[in-house]
Amino acid sequence: MTATDWTAWCLHLGISNAEAARRLGVSKNMPTAYERGTRPIPLHIALACASLAYGLPPWRRTTS
Repeated sequence: MTATDWTAWCLHLGISNAEAARRLGVSKNMPTAYERGTRPIPLHIALACASLAYGLPPWRRTTS
């Protein structure tokens, strides 16, 4: 995920960097660093972004 992808993701969801930080559980400063490209976006954050974009719920183990 690139800085451009980050911006597109926020626009797609209609959320601010502050809301993105809240939803992803990262510090309030990290989204700005991602947006500016000063910090790489870790794979687990990119995967969480995809999950949120597709409306997937948090993983829950089902009993069987």
